[in-house]
Order: sequence, then C-alpha cells, then structure tokens
Amino acid sequence: MTFPMLQTINIVTTAAYPWRTGLSILPLLRAYYLAQRGLDVTLYVPWIAPEDQLELFGTGTCFTSPETQEAHIRAYLPGPDQPSLKIEFYPGVYVKLFGSIIPTCRLSKRIRACDWLLLEEPEHLNWFQPMNRFRKCAPRVTGNVLTNYFYYWSGGLPGLPILPWLMERYSRLLIRHHCDDVLILSNQMGYLKGSVLMYSSGIHPSFFQTPPPDPASQKAYFIGKLLWGKGFREMVNLLSGSPVRKVDVFGGGDDRDAIAAYAESKGIRFRFKGITTDPAGDLKDYKIFLNMSRSENSCTTTAEALGMGKFVIVPKIPSNDRYYKYRNCLSYTSPREFRQWLDHALAHAPKKDVAIYDLSWDTAVDRLLQYYYDTENKRPSSRRRTGSRR
Repeated sequence: MTFPMLQTINIVTTAAYPWRTGLSILPLLRAYYLAQRGLDVTLYVPWIAPEDQLELFGTGTCFTSPETQEAHIRAYLPGPDQPSLKIEFYPGVYVKLFGSIIPTCRLSKRIRACDWLLLEEPEHLNWFQPMNRFRKCAPRVTGNVLTNYFYYWSGGLPGLPILPWLMERYSRLLIRHHCDDVLILSNQMGYLKGSVLMYSSGIHPSFFQTPPPDPASQKAYFIGKLLWGKGFREMVNLLSGSPVRKVDVFGGGDDRDAIAAYAESKGIRFRFKGITTDPAGDLKDYKIFLNMSRSENSCTTTAEALGMGKFVIVPKIPSNDRYYKYRNCLSYTSPREFRQWLDHALAHAPKKDVAIYDLSWDTAVDRLLQYYYDTENKRPSSRRRTGSRR
C-alpha cells in the first residue's frame, strides 16, 4: 500500500512567544523546521488580552493586535522567515488557577484541513472543549504530551488524592479520544499506554553558538518558573553546607517570596534576575546549571545548558534519561553524590562533546518525519490518507 507524500501540517498549541514556556517555543521551532523541509505548515497559537500578556510575558511587552505579536514571534526564528510557515491566532484566556491559557472557541472549527495534525498537549487543548472534532480535520492526528500535569495536580491538591486521579483519568480519555497516536518525551509519562518515546524537540541554534564558560568560573544558575514544583526545596537542601552559597535564578512565578525566604533560612542566597529574553546571551558566563526539578517530561533548559557546553547537575529520574550520554551531564542519586559532582564541576572545565548536536532541531525533525513515514502504512486503512487535503 502506498500513500501520497506529506504536504500540509497543522500544529496547535496553547501558548505563544514571548511567553517563555515549552508550549510556546517548542511548537514554534517545530513548525519552522518542518517548513524548512518544504512542507506547508500552519501554527495555531492563542491570542490573549493585553492585561494577561503583561502578567505572563513579564518583559513589559504588550501587543495591541495579533499582527504585532506575530511580527515579534517571527523575529525569534533562527533564520530567514519561511513563506510556507503560517501563524494563525485563536481566542484564549489565561486561567491563573491552572497557570495555563485555555482556548475559548471550538478549535476544530477554526483550523484548516490538512494531511497531518499535531496537537501539542492534546489534553490541555480539550479540557474545556471535549467535543472538538479534530479527527475531521486530518486523516492523522498525533498528540505531543509535554507536561506531567499529574505531578502538579498531586502537589497542588494536598489531602484530596481523588481529584488528581480523576483529572489524570479525564486527560487520558481526552488524549485517546482525539489522537491516533501519542508521542512522549520521556518515560516519566510511561503511564500513557501505547505512547511512543520520541525526542521530537531540539534547541535553538543560538545555544550551540555560545562560547564555552571560563573554566575557573564558580557561577551557577537556574532558569524556569518560580514554583515549588521546580525543585527549589531540594536544591536549597542540597546546597546547604556546600561551597556554593549563591545561585542566580532566571524566571518568574508566584512562589518567589516563599522560595527566597526558605533559601535564606538555610544560608543560601537566590539572586532573582527576572525573565530573560536572551537566554543564550544572559547565561554565557555561567559554568553550572542546577536543575532539581522532578516535574518535567523532558526539561528543555537542561538541553539548552548542555548545548552551551555547561555542566548540568540533575537527579537521576526518567525525565533526564536522554541526557545521561552527554559528557557534561552529572546525575546524582543521593545528597552525597550531588556534593561529589558539585565539587567536580567547581574544580574542572566542561568537556567538549561532539554528540551534543543530537539535540539540534534538524535531528529532531529527521526523527519526527521518519516516524511518520515508518508508521503511516501500519495504521488502519480507514484513517490513512487517500489524497491531498489542501
């Protein structure tokens, strides 16, 4: 059985740059690099009210129209704009309780017909719109599961274990209902039975262009949301009694004051630098990235630090599996092992690692397209392409 060549792809996500979250950056770069291959790609992102933009973007940036935000998004792209990459906005609203943007429209009625539809976080897209009919939009719908929501729900709803369980079951039902296949970035999400482990994301090429850090540097940093779920308590406890007493922290979030107070009580000083709009530039002088987060599916900021040639110190958990093969990844299983790796990182220079380009977007898109073609003929004929949907 043969099938026509892949021509049109839609990607739908629930965040838009300059909000520096994986759901804004990863789908954008995925769309860009797929368009570079000559594919006709449309990226669908939310448009939210200016007052919500000010709260989320944290840079004083506020767009008065989708057109001005689109121009800002395109300026972030790593090379010349791609005429075959289209960006469409749909209405959304920021829900602080969830820390997420929620679509306020029936998305399946707003997107064009295409050959392949990629839903970034299909559960998130459908929490409040379960009756979307995405399968009518494309003969193949693939979900990219990026966030371990069960972890956040379990931590955010103490004493109510039934609610995280119900939310997790509901999310799994939504994913199964709307998607023909599901991709995960790590075995952290292995509870999604039938999912495929696929490193379908890369890092912006600017991180590979950063000069190596000064071998004598003792500077350490963290970048991410300022939430307890990002591992701050573990970081403080591990650093207590170590030679590192100061860590620069990039990002924003509701738990900043509580995190700072806890760190000070243990003799650790976090210097909060705010949200960076140029991480490759702002982080170039640091030698050590500390990332104790256990909530990630696969942490992009760890990949970015490795791409910049820094030491990364991370716990040995499934979400970090893909990074162990790189020479500068130092993974620990105990406080004693953490301290040994920290002492090593302070005293040595990171090593050059030619394998690091496996984290590039070109490699990630190669894997994604190969997966599409390898699996297309194995799918039920009722869902397989029979012609172009342009």
